[in-house]
Amino acid sequence: MRRTSSKSAKNSTQSSHLERKLDATRLIRDLTERVTKLEKAFESAVAPLDLAASEIPVGEPKRPGPKPIHFWGLLSDRDTLVQTLEYYWPELEPLCWPKPKPKILTMVLEAIPKQRSGWYAQASKHLVEQIDTLVEFISTDRFRRDPRQIANAFAGFPKVSIWRSLKLCQSSPCNHPIGSRAIKSYIRRRHPELFRNLDADYSLPNFASALRAYRTKDQKLTAFRADYLYQSWKQCKPDYAAIAVNLQPAARKAPEQPGE
Repeated sequence: MRRTSSKSAKNSTQSSHLERKLDATRLIRDLTERVTKLEKAFESAVAPLDLAASEIPVGEPKRPGPKPIHFWGLLSDRDTLVQTLEYYWPELEPLCWPKPKPKILTMVLEAIPKQRSGWYAQASKHLVEQIDTLVEFISTDRFRRDPRQIANAFAGFPKVSIWRSLKLCQSSPCNHPIGSRAIKSYIRRRHPELFRNLDADYSLPNFASALRAYRTKDQKLTAFRADYLYQSWKQCKPDYAAIAVNLQPAARKAPEQPGE
């Protein structure tokens, strides 16, 4: 059998696998084009041109669940609402019960910023802006006669729902004493028996004896003395003239008599 020389065998087996010469010019040109694309994309502050549009992030996705809210800021707003509502509760309560009166309620709330050097302007403005939701809320029998529950519900609204605001604020009740102009309504709502005894005879001796005989664990009530309640009782009457609100319809012009 004929054998081929090692030299010829080497040439025959590697002839088809000869290494091609390196095309440096082409590689540099391709690299330059890629760098140019990246520079343009960077200058335009967008993703590279060959990046699929679906891969480009568009803001942070919205997370499900309740919106975050600053808890202590919520309680501060709630306390301001409590003070506002309780100070003007004699004028507001008749407009909330038994049936809401939105037009007159708006008139009273809009008049509040003009009183007491505008101390309650922010709270009353907030309630006016949410008047439709407020009327809907006080249309139910559950909370409409309690100014503190109204304040709890609207302290965080509309950032959160009225029911979430109510739940958050109820977890940390307002520790301010009941306002002097809201104490009568509070006793009528929470202690009807005591209210009947006090309202039957408006005199300091009756107030003293009625409180002495009444047994309760309500610390908000036991914090008040008989003379304080006696003095506050008169302040709990509605006084619309004091806030420059006229609830009487305008008098009709009398018809002119013949010959006048």
